[in-house]
Amino acid sequence: MTSETQGSVDVAIIGGGVIGVCAAYEIARRGGSVVVLERGADVAWGCSAGNAGIVGAGHVVPLADPTAVRDGLRWMGRPDSPFFVRPRPAVVPWLARFVAASSPARVRRASAVLADLATRSAALHAGLEAGGLAAGYRRNGLLDVFRDERAFAAGRAASPEAEALVGGDLAAAVPQLAAGFAGGLLRRREMHCDPLRFVQAMGEWARAEGAVIRTGVEVLGFKRTGSRVTRLWTTDGELGVAQVVVGAGVWSRGLAAELGARLPLEGGKGYHVDVAARPGDPELPIWLHEHRVVVTPLDGRLRLGGTFELDGTDRRVDGRRVAAITAAAGRALPAVAGREPLHVWRGLRPCTPDGLPVIDRVPGVENAILATGHGMWGLQLAPLTGRMVAALAQEEAPPADMQPLRADRFRAPARTSIGRLSAPRRQAAMSPRRIA
Repeated sequence: MTSETQGSVDVAIIGGGVIGVCAAYEIARRGGSVVVLERGADVAWGCSAGNAGIVGAGHVVPLADPTAVRDGLRWMGRPDSPFFVRPRPAVVPWLARFVAASSPARVRRASAVLADLATRSAALHAGLEAGGLAAGYRRNGLLDVFRDERAFAAGRAASPEAEALVGGDLAAAVPQLAAGFAGGLLRRREMHCDPLRFVQAMGEWARAEGAVIRTGVEVLGFKRTGSRVTRLWTTDGELGVAQVVVGAGVWSRGLAAELGARLPLEGGKGYHVDVAARPGDPELPIWLHEHRVVVTPLDGRLRLGGTFELDGTDRRVDGRRVAAITAAAGRALPAVAGREPLHVWRGLRPCTPDGLPVIDRVPGVENAILATGHGMWGLQLAPLTGRMVAALAQEEAPPADMQPLRADRFRAPARTSIGRLSAPRRQAAMSPRRIA
């Protein structure tokens, strides 16, 4: 195939999701020429449009922890469970690293890193809101509710800053909530917004600063001279680049591999079901702890979102998962039960086994930057990530410590291997007979 030459830019960003548009805005407002290449029909084509929309810092925790390992093994054989792994050989190395990252010491370190990143990024979200970004921001807080007494006690111990609500106080805060909950933790400082509106609005701000966003354009490969990428080969021809940013979510794994970087990225499939809003609906997001479902009020609708399914890049919709989300929301909020779906969505969150993103230059490539692996926290961390990427591209001092986010932290084999797990755990990770 002969490619037509399409000029050149200072920075080409692969991926028009929440990370890509925030990076484009930050680079463009510093004076760089930027083009965003999104293979979908519009921005937020991948997983950026469908999350629960929470943008406060208090709820951000690592994916890997001992509880996640325990629950994952307990739920492994239930395709309708909150956490499910589609057994296949390719996922085994990722699971081994996930187990290794779940040690108490590593969880403490990852939690501290995420807390710092989330706090800094929450302040940037507040600044965007104050600056007039039309993302539907609301400052109503976030309520975590627990049916199990022990889980509620553990939640209180882990989040002393949250306001504990029980009995009449919980009923007064959310009168729509069914009886039988042990308690709730109210995080008053949390905000939420419409994630699709956020990406669209940031895209418009980036355009206003001079960035170009091209949709329906897929990057097919890289052309290199020595240790530098010189051109991108795309479905719309070739594009000369001074620097390239790989921010294509779970699809970054293949692009990074072409540049010589091996990233253990897995697609953590999540779902949402939007139903029509009605008078008297909750005014703040509600996190149903045991079911890992979040109910978020958005303009004209309620979003019921949840589940985590390690399924590679498979984008098929599993009706059992959709039904489990709607059933959990209906049991917790009886007024929601039976509402017809307005929209069913699924997306692949780009997940690293240690739960931290990768924001770094590609090892061995002078002018390529990775910005991926944000898992469930892409919206939360996007404003700060945009500034980090801009700092790398323009060789500025970074706005936060980037050492824990380096790309080469995965080079050494995981110290915990699937081979060292018990026989039942190996079977759970690998055997297709575990699929119900």
